[in-house]
Amino acid sequence: MFRRRGNNFGNDDEAMPSYPMHQSNKTKNNGMSKPSLFAYRYTTKGVVIFRAIVAVVLLLCILWGCLIIKIARDISNDAGGNHLPRGLIVRPKIERHRFGNKLRQRIKRLELRLEGKSPMLDVNQMESPVLVFTFKRADYFERAMWKLYENHPAQKYVQQKSNLQERHDIGRTIGAPIIISQDGDDPEVKAVIEAYREAFEINLGIPLYRIEHYRPHEDKQEEVQIDSWDIDPKPYQDLARHYGWALEQTFSGAAYDLDTQHDRHISKPPLPQRVVILEEDIEIATDFFSLMNATADILDSDDTLLAVSGYNDNGKTQHVADSKRLVRSDFFPGLGWMMPRRVWDGVESHPNTALKNNWAPNGYWDDWIREPNIRLGRQVLRPEVSRTFHFGNIHGVSQNDVKHDLNQILLDRVGVQWEKEDLSYLKPEWFAESYWRRVSNAKLVSTEADAKFYIAHSDVRLVYNSLSHFETLAFNFDIMADEKAGIVRTGYEGIVEVRYGKGEFILFLTPPYVSEGSPPSTFGKKAWTNVDKTTLLQESFGLSIPSEEDWQMNW
Repeated sequence: MFRRRGNNFGNDDEAMPSYPMHQSNKTKNNGMSKPSLFAYRYTTKGVVIFRAIVAVVLLLCILWGCLIIKIARDISNDAGGNHLPRGLIVRPKIERHRFGNKLRQRIKRLELRLEGKSPMLDVNQMESPVLVFTFKRADYFERAMWKLYENHPAQKYVQQKSNLQERHDIGRTIGAPIIISQDGDDPEVKAVIEAYREAFEINLGIPLYRIEHYRPHEDKQEEVQIDSWDIDPKPYQDLARHYGWALEQTFSGAAYDLDTQHDRHISKPPLPQRVVILEEDIEIATDFFSLMNATADILDSDDTLLAVSGYNDNGKTQHVADSKRLVRSDFFPGLGWMMPRRVWDGVESHPNTALKNNWAPNGYWDDWIREPNIRLGRQVLRPEVSRTFHFGNIHGVSQNDVKHDLNQILLDRVGVQWEKEDLSYLKPEWFAESYWRRVSNAKLVSTEADAKFYIAHSDVRLVYNSLSHFETLAFNFDIMADEKAGIVRTGYEGIVEVRYGKGEFILFLTPPYVSEGSPPSTFGKKAWTNVDKTTLLQESFGLSIPSEEDWQMNW
């Protein structure tokens, strides 16, 4: 049986078969019918989902490709390639996102395989690490790391590409490896560390280790008994804990086992013989490491020395002039310094003097080192013109206590090849003799006006008779007026020096005992003596001892 099917395009006489309803159902039951509406919709939805997934994947591939091209272009620019002059040192880029940072590292490694990597420093040369302390000021930390990277002694070997294969012959390298001790786990600080790990390890061949000091919660933190001060002691306590922990990790070699995430194969360095100590808000001069290298042997062999520092507390622009001059001082300045192993571990002749035995129990680690029973008369080498600059005046531990003075310290811009300088005058006996001769021969004046007049023509000596008198003179000459543990800041045997007006001659502020005759028998020879504060002020300097009330008022 047939019936006609209407068709707008064909012949109406075209016939098609007509099936009864029961036959259609039978055919459906036999699996011969068209898909149901539900099945059609299900199939359409699956196609849409599939197409959406493909589109997302393609979009991600495009974005990934663009990111690779951008990072590759940045790295190409950073590498000092054909578009940059030879010898240009480019600041590493900080990648805040972990994925981007890892991708940048992989592209950088591939590029260096094609161009040739800087060879790794010989492990035997890595006995003088630089230890950098950081907490959560990522912007300050990056500035400090940039100057560390820019002025690192390994840079000169990288710039001289013909000498890259001779790095096993360059001898000791002060500042290798790099150890970053982070107090806590601030992610922005971590990003800076990873960027400079790549820069040091791939570009310079210097290993960089990151160690993390656990920072306990407030309610679990151990209470520390301290003196009563007007400022909040807790930041000092936290910093002291961090310092003691990190120094032990470094000197013991444990720091090299705490971090194994390196961009290249790293052999384990030997135990440090000395450690250079920096903080996240300290900028170093171009010859900072040269100074540390030139004085390392002196520091190792002279047990009357406690440390070498790159900082002069009175190093304001108007008070310094000679970039090549080093002096001995009884005052420990910190702020970019080097400590030998014998000071941390102690020496056989004085086994109970190891700093690690009872590190800063009151929390103020720098003042603790200055205490007579800890310093034991040992001295510090420091430059006249500072090789470090403390720029961290915001959210720091000191809470801007000396911001005005810190900002005026002159950072040396001359640059001295300290290894070529004759530093034999720093031997304790020779320095004491020559220093006494210069101070005692200086023109003695009685007023500040006379001092400011005669300083243009000769060295000048002005006597202070008490701590309050010294404070007045220091204020008028715009130098640091405080005292720590019986030692006036920057003092050598109670003598404080400045080049008033940045001239050729020196103004010496001296205690009354200084005269034109012979020096006292103990002048410059107090090492390994536990001279308390009262004795330092009264017997050695002849100063009057203020009452407790006067002391609090003056200091």
